Amino acid sequence: MRIFLSGLMGAGKTTVAKALAARTGLPLFDVDELIAEKIGSSISDFFREQGEPAFRALEQAAIRKLVAEQTGGVFALGGGAVTSRELRRELLHAGFVVTLDASDEELVRRVQAGQGRPLLEAAGSSAGSPEAVRARLTQLREQRAEAYAECHLRIDTAQLEPERAARTIKERAAENPIAVPLGLRTYRVYVGNHNRHMLAARVQELGPVSSMLVVSDTQVGPAWGRALSTQLRTLGQTVTHLELAPGESAKNLESVDTIWNAALDVGLDRSSLMIGVGGGVVGDLTGFAAATLLRGVRVAHVPTTLLSMVDSAIGGKTGFDTRHGKNLVGAFHQPSFVLCDVHMLSSLARDERRAGLAEVAKSAWIDGEASVAQLEADAEALARGDEEATLRAIRMAAQLKARIVTQDEREAGVRAYLNLGHTLAHAIEASSGYAGIRHGEAVSIGMVAACRVATQLGRMRAEEAQRAEQLLDRLGLPTRVDPYLSDRVLSFLDADKKRKGAKVSFVAPGQPGDINLVPLPVDELRQKLKALSV
Repeated sequence: MRIFLSGLMGAGKTTVAKALAARTGLPLFDVDELIAEKIGSSISDFFREQGEPAFRALEQAAIRKLVAEQTGGVFALGGGAVTSRELRRELLHAGFVVTLDASDEELVRRVQAGQGRPLLEAAGSSAGSPEAVRARLTQLREQRAEAYAECHLRIDTAQLEPERAARTIKERAAENPIAVPLGLRTYRVYVGNHNRHMLAARVQELGPVSSMLVVSDTQVGPAWGRALSTQLRTLGQTVTHLELAPGESAKNLESVDTIWNAALDVGLDRSSLMIGVGGGVVGDLTGFAAATLLRGVRVAHVPTTLLSMVDSAIGGKTGFDTRHGKNLVGAFHQPSFVLCDVHMLSSLARDERRAGLAEVAKSAWIDGEASVAQLEADAEALARGDEEATLRAIRMAAQLKARIVTQDEREAGVRAYLNLGHTLAHAIEASSGYAGIRHGEAVSIGMVAACRVATQLGRMRAEEAQRAEQLLDRLGLPTRVDPYLSDRVLSFLDADKKRKGAKVSFVAPGQPGDINLVPLPVDELRQKLKALSV
């Protein structure tokens, strides 16, 4: 386990790091001390002689070297280390990143009592008045706000003694959340087993919440929605629970209107929170309702299907279906957090759970060889619902989704890779009126078709396409394409959201980790798909 501590000067990084190292038994690495030892002078002297850019380059190199060499440890970073976006994202992937903070008054008191603050010296504030120190700290806080917001956890060291802060960090690091770093809109994805009991605690961390609306459907509500609503009421706020009709057929404007009116009936305002408890349908509807009500209220997701845990709950895509196609009306609206409890999958029918594995397979192929090999090793265990294998699969897919969303929040580039298998899948679903076939099953068929078309295009070797198909088959997913290549099904390709004019941005896989976007005329794609049935 790697735990990285950052924060403004005076926040207590060194003190808390020592307490945390003692509590965890992990080695302690103070980056400033290591740098000073390497350069043979104080950090302050280096700042004065070389300037901050030279120090930051030295600091980043030292941190990267430590991360490469140390598989575990407590790392006390300089307060400005995480201001490098590239380094910060590396640390978020490599371990658990904590921002330490305190009130301005407390920071001023601590800083004035200490020595060797190069950023204050550079600003001429080290020996100045409390007002001058406060002004410099305020400036740094504003400059670093987005960087600090992207960390996994914030700790107020004015409210917690070092030992208590260390205990809290250790406990939260064990949860191993996945950060989706989007500046001040950053959120975390919590993946665990029996962690639904922490829902109220996650809500508390959001700050003041005036009231809550929990949305589920009539299948999920009795199993999970009602119990979670009861848990949330322990916070003392008004909690209203709404149950919608289940299934893709309910993913329409009428259901959105039901949520809007339920929210307005109980007086939800912009400090309120909507929580979607259910599969992709509930999550998409709740997210869209939250995005549009009062021009935007907060939303959190507790996905209850494998499909929604690995895909739809993460990334902020919301929407509903029309007679023209799937998810053609929607908005981007990132959640405040996502809580995935693998135990909640126990209420799913076996076929429903297995259908979600199509999105897992898709994610693994996008992620690369290591993820595909792990999925192949776990295939039979996943097919029978093994919880440990399922946890690994969810974390892999969630981490991939988080990385891609961070790079391309609004699908202007690499996020389109996540549509692998979805071009034909959405056509299949639309042609059936969103009945008779599960989304994951359609994605599996669409992925097989995408691999075969990619082979036609020279983007994928035949043996790679066969490998992907065999993996889907081992996961218990359908792989026969022929029954879904009728003129009626293929006519729905015209409604693909990725279509630009007469062309569709087709996601063509190669070997694991090699994904291409190929602009294909819709008619040409239709012909290539038809050829698969010959």
